[in-house]
Amino acid sequence: MDFEKQTDIIVQAFHYDLVDEDTKPISDVRPGIRKLNVSGDDEHSEENGSYYDVAIQYDVIPAPAMFEASGLIHQIVQLKDYHGDGSDISNSDWQLLTRPLVEQLETLIYETTQLTLGQPVNLNFKAEFDN
Repeated sequence: MDFEKQTDIIVQAFHYDLVDEDTKPISDVRPGIRKLNVSGDDEHSEENGSYYDVAIQYDVIPAPAMFEASGLIHQIVQLKDYHGDGSDISNSDWQLLTRPLVEQLETLIYETTQLTLGQPVNLNFKAEFDN
């Protein structure tokens, strides 16, 4: 799937808490997509593809539990020659669309744990896809 980024990655929410070591681990990284209505927008045309808000919502407690991070990261993209609602996007295309967002989350956690724990935690997330 060919796409063009329309905005930088936006960290809409990032919440971080230290937790007890006996807290149960969670790795919940969920992708989502929402088609945007650009009718009446003189700058954007859907002739070559529609515009979407691609997002990941996450709630993560790694093992061994030291912290919990949750929030929402998204980016506006134009999917070239695609006008659907996102329900028929393949897993490989989902991974292509969301990987930059997941990398941003990994960077946020790496840098935050460097500051709060004195050493960075490097996590490799994979978003959970329904397909």
